[in-house]
Amino acid sequence: MENINNKISIVTVCRNCREDLERTVQSVIAQSYDNKEYIVVDGGSTDGSIEMLTSYLGHIDILISEPDNGLYDAMNKGIKASTGEWIICLNAGDTFTSDYILSDVFKTPIAEDTSFIYSDFWLCHDDGSKTLRITDRQQGEIHHQNAIYRRRLHEQYGYYIVTHPYIISDLLFFLAIPAEQYLKISTPIAFVKAGGVSDNFWCNQQAWAAKFIYGMDTIPGIFQKYLRQQFARWRRNIKSLFRKDRRNG
Repeated sequence: MENINNKISIVTVCRNCREDLERTVQSVIAQSYDNKEYIVVDGGSTDGSIEMLTSYLGHIDILISEPDNGLYDAMNKGIKASTGEWIICLNAGDTFTSDYILSDVFKTPIAEDTSFIYSDFWLCHDDGSKTLRITDRQQGEIHHQNAIYRRRLHEQYGYYIVTHPYIISDLLFFLAIPAEQYLKISTPIAFVKAGGVSDNFWCNQQAWAAKFIYGMDTIPGIFQKYLRQQFARWRRNIKSLFRKDRRNG
């Protein structure tokens, strides 16, 4: 039996990404876990997203569609509208790894002093390949689409910071939460679409700086991560070029 205290609010923010958004909506609807609410915050789409969402209104508990001040402003709107004990922000284009993942997470009682549940995640590239990304709270490696946390944490540590250009508001919020409140599970929670805001070099620079300030990384370590990141992107680009050549040959 699902614990009434384990109600989870799933928040999806979007703007002009109809196809990616529908894939996310369908993944949420398919979840076997019943004790949930679904909140979609649209930034005023003009690509047919709203029309598509209206066809799923029977499965969406709260739909907000209005201009916003960017990603974190939209996330804050969804969180403030939520009523669940737990929250996960699943962006448009991201999907759960299975229809049973939320049921699996909450099938055993969660200790009251556990406020943050997270996992490794699959990063999905445009060429169809997937890369398993390893997360570790001690190293500042946390990803919000694979983080389920108690809503009350926002009452303790505030909401996401809204700035232009973007800063890594989610990571700064996560690192404020004491490590002893974290629980890492073995099964990845979500497939994450590559190319989001947090995947750009500007956000990576901010994350490296935050980890350095928190004593989670060193200058040589950051430099090694930068080189690995650049090499991985170069390798994916080369593979993509070879595939195009074979199709055109």
